[in-house]
Amino acid sequence: RRATESVAEAAIRDGRLSRLQLVRSLEFSTERPRMRCCQPPAARHCRRTATAALRPLLRSCTTKARLKASLNLPKTSFSLHAKVAETEPRLARQLAVDHYERQAAQRGGADAFVLHDGPPYANGDLHMGHFLNKALKDIINRAALLAGHRVHFRPGWDCHGLPIEMKAIQAGEAESLSPLALRARAAECAREAVAAQRESFVRWGVLGDWEAPYTTMAPEYEAAQLGVLQAMLRRGLLFRGERPVHWSPASRTALAEAELEYADRHVSTAAHVAFPLLEGPPAAAAAADFDPFDGGSALEGAAVVVWTTTPWTIPANQAVCVREDLTYAVVEASDVQPSQLPSEPALPAAAEVEERVRAQGEVVRAAKAALKEGRGSKAEVEAGVAALLRLKSELQSGKPELQPGDSPPNLNASPLPHGARLVVAASLVDALSEAVGTPLVVAATLPGAALIGRHCAHPLSARPVPVLHAEHVTDDAGTGLVHTAPGHGPEDFAVGVAHGLAAACPVDEKGCFTAATEEAAGFAGESVLDDGNEAVLTALREGGSLLAAARHEHRYPYDWRSKTPVIFRTTPQWFVRLGDLRGEALAALHAVEMRPPAGRARLEAFVRGRTEWCLSRQRSWGVPLPAFYHVETGEALLTEETVEHVASLVSTHGSDCWWRLSEAELLPPRMRHEAASWRKGGDTLDVWFDSGASWAAVLSPDRCPPADLYLEGSDQHRGWFQSSLLTYAGAGGGRGGGGGGAGGGGAGAPYGAIITHGFVVDERGVKMSKSIGNVITPAELIDPPPA
Repeated sequence: RRATESVAEAAIRDGRLSRLQLVRSLEFSTERPRMRCCQPPAARHCRRTATAALRPLLRSCTTKARLKASLNLPKTSFSLHAKVAETEPRLARQLAVDHYERQAAQRGGADAFVLHDGPPYANGDLHMGHFLNKALKDIINRAALLAGHRVHFRPGWDCHGLPIEMKAIQAGEAESLSPLALRARAAECAREAVAAQRESFVRWGVLGDWEAPYTTMAPEYEAAQLGVLQAMLRRGLLFRGERPVHWSPASRTALAEAELEYADRHVSTAAHVAFPLLEGPPAAAAAADFDPFDGGSALEGAAVVVWTTTPWTIPANQAVCVREDLTYAVVEASDVQPSQLPSEPALPAAAEVEERVRAQGEVVRAAKAALKEGRGSKAEVEAGVAALLRLKSELQSGKPELQPGDSPPNLNASPLPHGARLVVAASLVDALSEAVGTPLVVAATLPGAALIGRHCAHPLSARPVPVLHAEHVTDDAGTGLVHTAPGHGPEDFAVGVAHGLAAACPVDEKGCFTAATEEAAGFAGESVLDDGNEAVLTALREGGSLLAAARHEHRYPYDWRSKTPVIFRTTPQWFVRLGDLRGEALAALHAVEMRPPAGRARLEAFVRGRTEWCLSRQRSWGVPLPAFYHVETGEALLTEETVEHVASLVSTHGSDCWWRLSEAELLPPRMRHEAASWRKGGDTLDVWFDSGASWAAVLSPDRCPPADLYLEGSDQHRGWFQSSLLTYAGAGGGRGGGGGGAGGGGAGAPYGAIITHGFVVDERGVKMSKSIGNVITPAELIDPPPA
């Protein structure tokens, strides 16, 4: 027994004996004698005694760790449990960051595949549209890796623009913030958004250079952008002009066509307005088929009728346009029965409106209950709430909600007196009769040429306005005579230029009337899209010139950011002349592969339809448009030399230097002695010019084309695809850029191929949108909240 104990203790202490080995040896030593023969009782007793003595020692050495050490198992760091919350982010980072860096290092000599990332806006949370876009790019990049290429994919962000600027402005501080203070806040907002979105993109496992992304607010990027501007100046493509541009009263800035969205069911108040003809023979009395006795006498005491969906532009009217080859009719109002006269719509009784409010409230409650049970949608709830609010507003104001075709309350015209004479296109007599609610009888007909040269009295002031010919006049709708305000429309402006008319624009940056014209003075301070429009209609009615007014549903442009209606407003702006540039851009597209092929026609149509590009924006958060203006004459100064000097300052100090430095420091050295005669401008460049110049700031200038592929949503035909093409062609195909990196490259387009994708939709096939509340965020799918 003692011998056995000592041997066992030594073996266990030295690690030569494990519990399993000891147990087996004891079993062997106690069972083996039985196999040979029966032992006498004394021998069996000795064995039992020895086994009992070893049991305490056996228990002391049979720990779990010693047992595990006795097993010959493979060793691995692989966790027994998934630990998804910890493992997936680590693996996603390896897929997104580590793999990109490894392939860039190991395939330095391989052919590069360049997919240029269109910069998403650095504002708000990512949505499923971002997820779809980045997933498609990731698939293509990894396919290029499998094909043996070295992938170049540098993610980017668009950091300038109005939404970030508005986010930076706190309530009530818009007027008190200095440009530099506002820019500091906006930059911080953009940085925060970039950091959050970058973390999400990496979490998705998207392969890319996430350690060195580009942002449009980086000094080197801004300098490269100014280099593209310098190259376009060298080609004489930039000019400053005063002409009508799309203007957002909500954003208080000019907008380019690419910054507009069109609402198909916008409702305006359309008005038929009479302009009395002044006495005098027509300039074209000798026109063919015109009888001076018949038509001339019929025009005495007559008024031409215009139709407009923007009555607020009447105070800026400078002419009435006709088409010389159209046939016009002089019509007379016949006897009218009282039932035919337009009348005030009956206001519903308060009790009736209250009942409608109660019923709509029940509808909203039912929609909310259905949403909680998973049977309804958030969009239905929001639509019900909007209808309820309209009814409550109607109850409080006592005014009914108007629908298209209804006459606005308090704006109905007085009935036409018997024998009143009006001039309208012959094909539209019945339409005018229906609109004014009065039977009209044709007294005479005459060609449009017979009206040209006459003058009418302005309905708000009796100021003489001429009747002119214009090619854009048709008899498809309206009256065949067009109210012309050169300050509020491109076609009107062209007529004004041809005939020397003033481009009167009595509207300020807030969209409110000013006293710039005699006719607008009485409406000063009122919004043209709201009370001012109603005030003009009231004044026309009281003056006897408003023949009819009704709600008209039509397509109308909206600010793509604020989602509010825009207006045409004449202001001095900087433009890119696209006349000759369009041909170069369209020719460059022939060598670009399009997927799907239908995208080619869409992009070409957008390019072909533009004549000018308004570059200037009246905002503080953006890349400065480095123009100077003479303090006495207002003459503009924007040259290659001044842009190059400012670009060099921006590359070192960032674009804040435009607001921080003095004119003496911003002007080129040879002009510093003239600094007192110049003041720096306050405009910034269009954000589409920002992102459109990314090829110069991000891609290699020695590559032609700089990128193999652009891949974005189909809405970018009118956005980034177009602005990239125009800046590349405008800078001479990348050949002629100045300081900052716009040089190099060759003619053509900045991309070899374009792929466009559609939009993510909900279960009803409706595009997901934050505004209607039907979105699903990627975070809900990737990192769902715990149950």
